[in-house]
Amino acid sequence: MKTNRQGFRENDGVGNRRRVVGLGPYSVGVIALGALVILAVLVVWGTSQLISSADPVERQFVSVPDLPALSEMPSALVPVLTEADQALRRSVAESAESGTIAQAAGRLGQIYHANNYGENAALCYELATTKDAENPRWLYLLAVLRQERGENTSVTELLERTVDLAPEYAPAWLKLADNQFKQGLFDRARASYERRLVLAVGDPYANLGLARLALARSEWELAEGYLERVTKAEAFAAVYRLLASVHDHFGHQQEREAALRRAEGARRFAPAPDPWVTQLLDHNYNVESLLLQVSRYSSVGQNVLAQRTFERAQRLEPNNPEVYVVLGQHASDATQARQAFQKAVSLAPDHASARVGLGEMLLRENRPREAEAVLQEAIDLDPELAAAHKNLGLAAAAAGRFQEAVEHVRRAIVLSPNTVSFHYSLASVLREAGRREEAEVELHRILERWPSHPGAERALAALGGSR
Repeated sequence: MKTNRQGFRENDGVGNRRRVVGLGPYSVGVIALGALVILAVLVVWGTSQLISSADPVERQFVSVPDLPALSEMPSALVPVLTEADQALRRSVAESAESGTIAQAAGRLGQIYHANNYGENAALCYELATTKDAENPRWLYLLAVLRQERGENTSVTELLERTVDLAPEYAPAWLKLADNQFKQGLFDRARASYERRLVLAVGDPYANLGLARLALARSEWELAEGYLERVTKAEAFAAVYRLLASVHDHFGHQQEREAALRRAEGARRFAPAPDPWVTQLLDHNYNVESLLLQVSRYSSVGQNVLAQRTFERAQRLEPNNPEVYVVLGQHASDATQARQAFQKAVSLAPDHASARVGLGEMLLRENRPREAEAVLQEAIDLDPELAAAHKNLGLAAAAAGRFQEAVEHVRRAIVLSPNTVSFHYSLASVLREAGRREEAEVELHRILERWPSHPGAERALAALGGSR
């Protein structure tokens, strides 16, 4: 027996040669099977190499997102989302026309987008834009999603493509201008704002954007002109505050104070109308999300949109008491609000907040005795409801039980010390009870913490006090 140069044994003879080539105890069939396995591995490897050599962005665009856990979705969303997902997968599997796939992907993306599945929505919009590069809506909605993630550069590029395809869609020009401004592309932002003004004459959003551009360049007079154009209509508080800073720069203190006073009474900033985004509402099946949007739209004065959103929530869950609580909180008058809270209480008798709202509306309708009974029931359900104690205090004051009223309102302030309306209610009850000095102390306390509170100033003046 010999050894080779590597130290392994090396035998002569036919038997050894057969073992070397693998013919010893193994059958030809096993060998063939092994060869097939190796071939399959090579095929898979080769395919993976072909896929990996493709553009990674392109592969991301053509992927269809997995369905989220259906058990965690609103029940009304499950069949809609499942059908849209199947429609997209079917169109891809059947190699449908690009436009058909794009439409299915865009619809699924809108459903995901409307129901807060942002990552899945983005994948669908990316697929839609890959299959139909001429449809500006999918580009725009993808830009909206990426903007929500805090991106700027990619958003601007998407919006530039959008306005190329849809030059008459004014919301895209505004969003493009805002993103260009954020990137410091001031000249391009100015051109985009001006294009928006051509499409929406006198638009406050474009004028505000141009004012911010002017301020960024220390062009104070130009900024003042743009801001004054906005204030000719109903302006946002932010506009008056910017105008106050301009007046301060020029040393015009009276104008500055006037602008700040107007800011206190002005509405909060509201996003510009955007039909392509608003239409996502028709794909939203999450009632909790819809009710939050109702509150948001109402707080910025977009009452038509708030009403539309509420009606969708009501259609989806007509027996959900929270729907009527939100309606009561944002109703246009006390009667409508009272009816909404009554409906909520009828659906959920143990809903303490609904009873608080009902009691408050009864007080507004000058029905303090009924209000007192409802509010006491609310406190029995939840003793920590500050608003229930405040309103019960007002009901007691209406009945002439001032000491009891003061105690209830003070309890509300303990539970929620930073709610200015509670402090003002206490001052009002003290004044009504003839406790003038205590009322003045409370009014001064309000003005120390909230210097621009108009009601406190007037009440103090009526008592003959001064700041």
